[in-house]
Amino acid sequence: MGSFQGINTILCADWGKETRKRAVYAADVRARRVYRLQPKRAWSLPEILDAADGLSANGPVLAAFDVPFGVPNSYLAAWKSLKAFLDLLQCACSTPGFFDATRDAANWKVEQPFFSVPGGKGGLTSYINAAAKQGIDLCRSIDKRTKAKSLFIKSGIPGSVGSAACSLWAEIGPLLQSGRSFGVWPFDGDLGSLLQSCPVVLGEMYPRAAYATALSDSPIELRAPMSLAKTDSNIRHSAIEAMKAARWVQEHDVQLEDLSFAQATEDDFDACITVAALLRCQLDQVPFSEAWVASDRIEGGILGTASINLGLNERTFGNPHWSEHAFRPSQRSRTPASPSRSRIFTCPIAGCERVFQDTRCGWDGHVGSPRIHPLWHPEISDAQERKRQFASDFRDFFCEPGPQIDCPHLPKKP
Repeated sequence: MGSFQGINTILCADWGKETRKRAVYAADVRARRVYRLQPKRAWSLPEILDAADGLSANGPVLAAFDVPFGVPNSYLAAWKSLKAFLDLLQCACSTPGFFDATRDAANWKVEQPFFSVPGGKGGLTSYINAAAKQGIDLCRSIDKRTKAKSLFIKSGIPGSVGSAACSLWAEIGPLLQSGRSFGVWPFDGDLGSLLQSCPVVLGEMYPRAAYATALSDSPIELRAPMSLAKTDSNIRHSAIEAMKAARWVQEHDVQLEDLSFAQATEDDFDACITVAALLRCQLDQVPFSEAWVASDRIEGGILGTASINLGLNERTFGNPHWSEHAFRPSQRSRTPASPSRSRIFTCPIAGCERVFQDTRCGWDGHVGSPRIHPLWHPEISDAQERKRQFASDFRDFFCEPGPQIDCPHLPKKP
């Protein structure tokens, strides 16, 4: 699926249950300009559609939301009579209790899929197991590839998106029952066709999958997913400065406006960074997503995921080795760290910001506890098994830079 020169404007909405925390940034593709939008009232779906309709006078508008569009294949299959995600949205709005969260896994059911993770050990696992007993996986394929949390989680753990999903889905559902001027990607068709037939197309974004595209100069094959401590104002400031200095911004002469808002709050930050990343996809003429997503009517896809290499281990912005040289082992080995500078090793598990200073000592206790990383292999509770899994998943963690360590969970070299 290629980029589309017909797009006039890209909107990125960082969404949440609370309207006061929503933020929207826009990218004028032809003018190569990124700027902030201010709502007439509080941001809502009708307000977004109204703004998009106004901008569509100059050409098609792509409006992306930080909200999952789609459900796991196994989940929709459990409904029997439903064949597509948009059918589910219409059905959900007329199903009593659909958007209400349960707090006990024993009460989980297909007709009430959202839940709050209970406190204590095994809270999330209890829901994973409850769904599995009904043959249902709580995550989509794209969620697993981007290490995103299940879209059905409303609260109980950081980064849950269920509340935002419920809020937006409840607004979209009724609009699908009558004639509409907007399309929903990819459920209504491939993006190219939708942009030719609809003035406004809605889609899904995921800021965490956009950071590397906006901030890294690495080529796509070496552009690893990037985590970023956006709650830290200093990190946000550094990231904005890195984006301003990025090679693609300079080469395309992109105008980045209203950056003070992006530095001030994490909601504006995510909207700004993501719209910049999608603008880069358009200007560089790279796909927004994998080609197969164009025919997916159930799980959907995330805009911008084809501009990073999801097969690489996630890197952390702010780590001394975050930039492109960190993705090239040959360069890394040729450039030994200065003995006078402390070495930093960041836990490679998605969402973890634990940093090991000078040495990796303590990694085993850190990864052996399911409590610390409840979403990373929740099916494994034994500490020794978790250590072996970590050593298998993140072999690079035990390699240079830094002194080699003896890991009993790694196979010995002959």
